[in-house]
Amino acid sequence: MYDTGIVIRRPTKNDILPLSELVYRFYAFNEEFDSSWAIVSNAKEIATKIAESMINNTNINVFVADYDNVLSGYIKSVTNENPLLINNKIEIIKELYVKPQMRRTGIASMLIQKLSEEISKSGIKYIAVEFPVQNWIATDLYKKLGFRPYSTTYIKEV
Repeated sequence: MYDTGIVIRRPTKNDILPLSELVYRFYAFNEEFDSSWAIVSNAKEIATKIAESMINNTNINVFVADYDNVLSGYIKSVTNENPLLINNKIEIIKELYVKPQMRRTGIASMLIQKLSEEISKSGIKYIAVEFPVQNWIATDLYKKLGFRPYSTTYIKEV
């Protein structure tokens, strides 16, 4: 069903620059949907530092989509814990981005599948996602993949 030339893997130090470009694109893309996502003027520089920190951070899950030795997308998630709930851990996708020319190739699904496989090893049974409410592209993707509304967050300028 999907192109077998796509490899989903954890990023390495060699991926810092291409990963930083994907991180930058993720935020620049989401800025289009909500002004509260407006990026700073030195966003590319900061994205490089973020990409560096993503490589060795054991508190997050990060996977990249490698197609012919070129990064085409990435996913980043964190575990949210609530000891009051029976299912006390939920993995939350904070960032998922696929280059426009590689969309509709199954990369997003493959990234989510790899993340799901990894988190299930630690007993996590649920995965959630956060994105700007007006990002209809993301809404359509996640609905297609079986996600349902779970929580609502509102924002207000003060």
